[in-house]
Amino acid sequence: MECWYCHWGWPKPIADIYERAVKDLHEFTDPLHFGPAHVVWEDENFEPGHAEWCLEKFDENYAVKGKRYKDWEFEIVRRSLEDLVRVDPVYRTPPDGFDDLDDAKAEDYPPPDDWEMVRVT
Repeated sequence: MECWYCHWGWPKPIADIYERAVKDLHEFTDPLHFGPAHVVWEDENFEPGHAEWCLEKFDENYAVKGKRYKDWEFEIVRRSLEDLVRVDPVYRTPPDGFDDLDDAKAEDYPPPDDWEMVRVT
């Protein structure tokens, strides 16, 4: 089953946060995808609750990673999660009726016409 964000891209407010973090990390995306925010950025779990959980467990997950990344990199990752939490939940949630665990097809649930969607690489 294809995830909704994989099919349509990311709403611009979410993509902007990610792209700012990537720029601040000098294009080194590993801390976003494999550090304490992997549940959000790697797995594309933007729905309310996921970023909040990552922030709640951030220091614990940071310690588990054993200083794999530099402190300044972790601060950028933390900021990306804090910024995501402030994004209107409407952008963080696929349209009503879509359930990627069900037989729903992402292509049948387009984003609202007024949303700008961004393909993040």
